[in-house]
Amino acid sequence: MTRPQVVYVLDWHGEPPYGLTAVGFAPDRLAEAEALAFAALGGLVHPTSWEGADPGLRRRVVRACRPIPTEGLWHVSDDRPGTAEDRARHACLRQLTDDWPHARPLAGNAAGPGLTALVRLTALVCRMPPEILLDAEEDLLDVYDTYTVGSLDAEPQDP
Repeated sequence: MTRPQVVYVLDWHGEPPYGLTAVGFAPDRLAEAEALAFAALGGLVHPTSWEGADPGLRRRVVRACRPIPTEGLWHVSDDRPGTAEDRARHACLRQLTDDWPHARPLAGNAAGPGLTALVRLTALVCRMPPEILLDAEEDLLDVYDTYTVGSLDAEPQDP
């Protein structure tokens, strides 16, 4: 079975616990995804945390983001003690390549402000403690048909 080609937009969280978030899109639907993401998130001042955000805001954002055509979400955090940022980033990128071998990064700075806002907001949501459970209408991760959210292995990996 051949997987569809996917391009992704990345967000790197450069403070411990480090995290890499990738949101995938079909290349032929990038313009549509950008337009819908910009309509949903353009001008939105991102909350500092999703769990602390006003529930009404969470519902409005989730409702507005549902029509954005995405191919999936992938997020991994690296909370291994004493890991340097460059080593964590390398390990996260390697894991992304292993998990999404059919996906490629969007070339250069091709992501517009809508897609950039979507991946940054999604990264914020992925950093929420796992024990926080929200209803589907307030959970941004619910807009993705497929997603992976996890952590790197506890043992250090070679660069």
